[in-house]
Amino acid sequence: MDINEATAKAIAAERSAAGLTIKELSEKSGVPERTLIRMLKNERDIKVTQIAQLADVFGINPHELIEEAEKFIARAARNEAREREPQITDDLIDRIAAHPEDYDMAANKDPNAHLEAETPDD
Repeated sequence: MDINEATAKAIAAERSAAGLTIKELSEKSGVPERTLIRMLKNERDIKVTQIAQLADVFGINPHELIEEAEKFIARAARNEAREREPQITDDLIDRIAAHPEDYDMAANKDPNAHLEAETPDD
């Protein structure tokens, strides 16, 4: 997720919290309705001046919209990492199992490892 998409999400959240329609937000902010729709759909870049106009309607400072956008980006990155985590773990286990000698692990240096291998399971 890029900053533009995240800012659009932050604007949409503020609009929803304020209970404004797109038309009402357009009228109050001075941002043309079609432009606002395209911004919210992430079809166009959002200008700093437009962020300021919208923030004014929401009663917040422009940087607060950007801070909210950054939270959306961080959340998306965490979710992406969480989704990749099992595959990364499985890949690492497969690599270690295939070539344990390539990894500096305590089990590879254990002088008694052969005894464990010879001990029957009960």
